[in-house]
Amino acid sequence: MDRMTRVLAALALATTLGVGLTACSGDDGGGSGDTAAPMTAEEMTTTNSAPVPGPAESTVHIPVAVADRWEELGGQQGDLGRVTGPATAVEGGSVTDFEGGSIVLTPAGRAFVVQGEILAAYDEAGGPAGELGFPVSDETTTDGGWISAFEHGTIAFLDGRPVVEVP
Repeated sequence: MDRMTRVLAALALATTLGVGLTACSGDDGGGSGDTAAPMTAEEMTTTNSAPVPGPAESTVHIPVAVADRWEELGGQQGDLGRVTGPATAVEGGSVTDFEGGSIVLTPAGRAFVVQGEILAAYDEAGGPAGELGFPVSDETTTDGGWISAFEHGTIAFLDGRPVVEVP
């Protein structure tokens, strides 16, 4: 399979995955159909927070949804390691940095992991405030690398380099 075919296949997968996640993102699983109003970035990063171990044995307060996701992934023993500081509010959501990557909290309250070379490319593209917007899924594997889907595009890590696609 040539490089372009792999990129197109990865984009098709990410688009399909992103559409599916976006379509169900308003459903809290409760079945009532009612959705709560999204919290403000300040509420997500301050009032609804949980203490987690930070640098130099300190405690850092991060959004509860981020703390829950971090715990699901193994907490400080997981791939992300310790939090490096408090969440940064951005575009109605937040970004919390860890030793091994970041967890991006969307305005809808969903927490997605962005890491490695994809995180570096995402940061370079402006992160959630850039043209890609917020993640709509976690990174997935694809033929020859990894891919992350965002509101307005994808970043694939193929053949040892990131490929940013914005339609």
